[in-house]
Formats: sequence, structure tokens, C-alpha cells
Amino acid sequence: MFKYKRTGIRNLAIALIFTVAIIALGAILDPYNQGQLAVVSMLFIGVLSVTLLTGTSGQISLGQGALMAVGGYASALTILNLGLSIWFALVMAIIVSALAGLLLGFAAARLTGPYLAGTTLVLALALPSLAIRFESVLGGDVGLNVDFGNPPAWLVSAFGEIGYEQWQLYATVPLTCLALLATANILSSRTGRMWRAIRDHESAASLMGINVSNNKIFTFVVSSGFAGLSGALYGLRGIVGPSVYPISLSLLLLTGAILGGLRSIAGALIGSALVVFLPDLIEWATRPLALSEQIGNYLPGLIGGVLLHLTVILNPGGIAHALHRHKNK
Repeated sequence: MFKYKRTGIRNLAIALIFTVAIIALGAILDPYNQGQLAVVSMLFIGVLSVTLLTGTSGQISLGQGALMAVGGYASALTILNLGLSIWFALVMAIIVSALAGLLLGFAAARLTGPYLAGTTLVLALALPSLAIRFESVLGGDVGLNVDFGNPPAWLVSAFGEIGYEQWQLYATVPLTCLALLATANILSSRTGRMWRAIRDHESAASLMGINVSNNKIFTFVVSSGFAGLSGALYGLRGIVGPSVYPISLSLLLLTGAILGGLRSIAGALIGSALVVFLPDLIEWATRPLALSEQIGNYLPGLIGGVLLHLTVILNPGGIAHALHRHKNK
């Protein structure tokens, strides 16, 4: 009991240090980089959903971007149709996305490998069609206009004038902190150990008395809730629509998780920062070369693909694993 309590305190301390560090960093950055840092925090929650689902339990999903869209639409409809605050809308996004994950979980309990990946991919491909089919409710191609609104008066009085990008960051980071804390506690709990046992060997896990089907369903519910929260925050930047949640978003989350480290919380953070800041780093590095606009537009995708292949071949554990291995040498 003392061991678990000590682990929980350590996880809480790490989450609080993360929150303070991001807020302090955001206070010294310009508005553009504040917005980028806010996006990192939003996608970090989405990549954590991949860490739980694929890295911890071994289930492959190519539809996390679609679950983000479910959360985004749920929050937008809550704000626009019910007139509730964004905080109630975020809770609604988690609940609705978790229910969607429950439905996917029943399929996951019966499917493995490419069959499960294909099923979740179909969900991601079908979402834009649903948005167009129910245009009167979901806004079609244009989408639904929502945003974070204005910062509360007490925050302005405490920190002075707060720009819109800075408010995005301040509104996102506490929720990212909670997601980080929840993930750390899950991974260090008995539930996390059961999920890892299922990932490593389903038959052996079943012989140990673990209910494999129920745990697979539960994993999808939890990871979908994370994805829904990430998608709701991602949509609150200004619009919720098919263009905000393309099929490439699911691949972006998976790429970030693999590059950073699929089985690591630190890897999820590194991967999230990498996929957000990589285009800017490439633009900065190639500026002296005066590349054409066409080449410049495709270069981040090309370099990202090369890095992904190199990671899978040379360092499957990702950047976090490589740093940990170097530290222990």
C-alpha cells in the first residue's frame, strides 16, 4: 500500500512540474509559439491515447483521429445547441467518445492485428461522409464555429492582459496535466500490468485469470475518452469540421507515438512536440536554400516519413527509449 501511495505522489509531482514548466515557457514565448505549444499539449493527450491503446495493450488503431472528431463534434454541439460552457462541453466530449470507444471495443475483443486496424480505419474514412450527410446538424464541409472564448476576469487580473493564443495554452495545460496524471497512474497500477500482459501474450494472460475481452473493451473506452478530450480541445481553436480531423490526423498521432516512444509517457510528449515543431524546423533549416513552394510543402511529410522508417528499423523503442538507454550506460 505504501508503495502505491508513493508512486501516486511521484506521478502527481511529475504532472505538476510539467504544468508549471509549460505555463512558464508559454509566458516568455511570442503568440505564434504559444499557439504551437497549445497544440502540442492538445495532441499530447491524443498521443497518450495511442500509448495506452497500442503501446500498453497492443491493439492497433488507425481511427484515433476519428475519435478526436467525435469529441470535437460532441463539444461543439453542446456549446452551440445547449449553450453550456466549454468545461461542460469537454466533459460531454469525453463521455460521448468513451461510448464510441465502447462500441469499437466490442469489435476489438474479436479482432486483432490488421483486421482491427482496418476496422478503425473505416471509421476514420466514414466520418467526413457523415458530416456532409447530416449537414444541418454537423455543418457539412464548412463545419461548426467554436472557440475558447475570452479568459475569465480573475485570470486577467492575476496575469494581466492575456492574448488568445496564451489563453488557449492556459486552458489546455491543466487538462493535459490531468491526462498525464491519469495515464501515469494507470500504467503503474494493476490495470496497466494486466494490459501489458495481454499485449505480450494473450493466451498466457488468460491462463493467469485475466479477462482478455473485457480488458480490451475497457482499454478502448479509456483511450477513446482521451482522444475525445484531445479532439474537443483541438476543435476549440476555431472550427470543428472534416478539414480539422482528416485521416492524416490518425497517422500523425501514431507517428508521434512511434517517434517518441510507443510505450513511454515521455515518448508521447517528445513525439507530440516533434510532429508540431518539425515543419517549422525544416522551414528554418531550408530557408537559405530558397526551395520552391511545392517542394517546401511536401518536405515535412517526406522527412517525417524517413524518420519514421529509420525509427522502426534502427530504434523501435523511439527517442525516449534511446535516451533512457544512453543514460543507463
